Amino acid sequence: MQKSKPPFIGFQVSSGDLASLDEIAEKNGCSRSEAARNALRLGLPMALAGHSLDVRRLILLLEYTQAAVDLIVHREHGDLAPGLEQIAHERMEEFHAPR
Repeated sequence: MQKSKPPFIGFQVSSGDLASLDEIAEKNGCSRSEAARNALRLGLPMALAGHSLDVRRLILLLEYTQAAVDLIVHREHGDLAPGLEQIAHERMEEFHAPR
């Protein structure tokens, strides 16, 4: 039995978007098509929910939160602060490492 191919779609993108897809593909060792599919998989759920993402604002909020937590931890639990970075690295590897 032959496996059926998924539906095909085609559309035009700007030269900047194409360059970005190529950069993603190179970084991840995949094809341009796979990079585009991954971008769609990430963006479609947000678009369906009516959300958009302001990456600059998201990064600012992450950095603000990190700075606030860092200040609190060092003030209230200075003895535990050095071990938190190691725990964070371990969690990054466990939950956010490329697959």
